[in-house]
Amino acid sequence: MKRRMLCATILLILAIAYLPNCKAVGHAALKRPGDNSVSLELRFMKKKANPLQRFFSVLDGPNGFATGFLVGDQLVMTAYHAVSGNLSVSKKVQLGFAPHDELEVEVYVQGCQASVIKFDEDADLALLQICQKQKNAQAPAFQASLSKDEKLFVIARPHGNKLMKKGVFYGPLELRGQQYSLATIEARDGYSGSPVYNQREEIVGVFSGYDPRQKLAVISPGLRAQKLLDDYVAGPKR
Repeated sequence: MKRRMLCATILLILAIAYLPNCKAVGHAALKRPGDNSVSLELRFMKKKANPLQRFFSVLDGPNGFATGFLVGDQLVMTAYHAVSGNLSVSKKVQLGFAPHDELEVEVYVQGCQASVIKFDEDADLALLQICQKQKNAQAPAFQASLSKDEKLFVIARPHGNKLMKKGVFYGPLELRGQQYSLATIEARDGYSGSPVYNQREEIVGVFSGYDPRQKLAVISPGLRAQKLLDDYVAGPKR
């Protein structure tokens, strides 16, 4: 009798553990959303900086942070604007550069430099190749469309700290010929490139910006993120 009760208890625990992830049968190594986010250290410097300037840049360490998320073995998705060096005038001045300075940026993950291997500027998306290998890495699931007042959450790692914010879908936004999404999610520096999930832990888009006046997050289209990844996987590799 006791043995039957113990077996029933174990089966109940297993059922509860796997209920939220019923789509992941056969992919037990798939990470939870919180484990997929990656902290990006950014070093902005003037284009064509001389060796001495680069040396001091290394000594000073990162002068910016962003977030990305794993989409495959040694592959990280993030916001293109964060890794392109195309900063606003106010951000340049904030970092100590002149308004007219042209900048470039080096991206580091856990101290190892990453490289941009593919991007979609209109959708503000970039795909990075990182040094760290991941065993049995799986591509995430993406959601095609959002419903009114659908509950969402973002997981960011500014400065390496894991932060989660919740909100709801507010409405669409036409930007650069693409349909972005607006959500009632508060944010701060370092959230750019963070994955935004629905309640089924599918990615609905990538955190692209924040309007502090309306307190609305701007989210790049999830389908474009999926297309960027699919195009890279299907394309020729160097």
